[in-house]
Amino acid sequence: MDKKLLNECLVKLKQGDDGAFDSIYHLTKQGVFSLALSILKNPYTAEDLMQETYLKVKEKILYYKDDTNGYAWILTITRNLCFNYLNRDKRVDVLDTSEHEYLNATTDKNFERDDMPVFKIAQKVLNNYELQIVLLYSIYGYKHREIAEILDKPLGSVLWTYNNALRKLKKEIKKEESNEE
Repeated sequence: MDKKLLNECLVKLKQGDDGAFDSIYHLTKQGVFSLALSILKNPYTAEDLMQETYLKVKEKILYYKDDTNGYAWILTITRNLCFNYLNRDKRVDVLDTSEHEYLNATTDKNFERDDMPVFKIAQKVLNNYELQIVLLYSIYGYKHREIAEILDKPLGSVLWTYNNALRKLKKEIKKEESNEE
């Protein structure tokens, strides 16, 4: 993703150029949806919160500081909206592992059907925070530094959590492989 181009589009939107909004959407839609899905565990709710994110971006564009990390700003809005949604009625949607059809190639090019067993194991053994970090790094290609900005956590915490999550996954995968034999 071209962060410089995103910043230029955000500045244009701030100056009243509504045409820049399409570019902002296309540059950030995958990351916004991925983050929302990793928090909410429901693709339909994630899509709704994704739309709400872009409405909030238009509403709050005057608060955007030029030449800062616009991507982190948008993802912070997404994260806050997701947590507000979950806290609104203290509801947490539990994802039934048999209902992963939305993670096929038609929705997200980064997921393949062969990846699903590992994803199911990750959902089983990792908490939401660990799962978010693993997905953002391993599947969507964000750097640890970017993940720290997105989640508003120290870089050291993100690195420790990622490595700890990988240890958990390896242990569980070995355990399941030994049970299959």
